[in-house]
Amino acid sequence: MATTRFEHPSAAPLTLLLPDLDGGERGYWLRHWVDTRIDCRLVDLGQARVPDRNSLVTRLDHALRGLDAPVILVGHGVGALTIAAWAGLISSESEAAVAGALLIAPGDPAAADADPRLSDFAPLPSAIFSFPALVVASDDDPSLSPDRAFSLARQWGAGFARFGACGHFAPADGLGWWPEGEELLDRFIDLVEPGHAQVQARGGLDQLGQGLPPHGRGSSSSLFRP
Repeated sequence: MATTRFEHPSAAPLTLLLPDLDGGERGYWLRHWVDTRIDCRLVDLGQARVPDRNSLVTRLDHALRGLDAPVILVGHGVGALTIAAWAGLISSESEAAVAGALLIAPGDPAAADADPRLSDFAPLPSAIFSFPALVVASDDDPSLSPDRAFSLARQWGAGFARFGACGHFAPADGLGWWPEGEELLDRFIDLVEPGHAQVQARGGLDQLGQGLPPHGRGSSSSLFRP
């Protein structure tokens, strides 16, 4: 039986990071977090030229097995799509190990100009996640508009955080180590740690982003607004 996030309330959360396609670039904030934080681990999604949804979901599921601590998932791009697909395919018993998830710029495989490598993720799941989640979007992401990101957040029962001009949150977008994103992660962990019943309740999901830094390298925008 899977360990639930309430069985070990004193255990420090462990964060599993799922990178985007081409996530091996130098200067990638996600890899910096892995190198500098003791609570972060990288999930190896492989180096397939065209990602296979079921293969990536299986890799995430294997990474979750045997962990004896509350788990926070952070997915960027295809990593975020992997979390969404996993939540739609895996049993609720397995999902119970996850305390919360950040889905950063998940992308839209159904968009007219979508990266063809994401086609295996269509259609996106429509079920509400069984754990608290926050969809993070940028004002100028060429892969996902704020309106579509907001729609996906509501489709999955997740909160929504809109940053400024951060592009696709990729190394080429000039975020560096993205300290605002790391602060977002820390505050998200504080909100969804065991014992915060108001966040774990479905009605409290929209409170996940309140007080989080809504800015990146550009102008700021309000949270929870498409």
